[in-house]
Amino acid sequence: MNVDLLNPDPVEESKKHKLKRLIPTPNSYFMDL
Repeated sequence: MNVDLLNPDPVEESKKHKLKRLIPTPNSYFMDL
């Protein structure tokens, strides 16, 4: 949810999602929450 506030751009969100899937890091876990 915070990601939406930080990156209102759908393109940026898509990039983050891809990065998240490629590299599952603790940060990504927090972002998922």
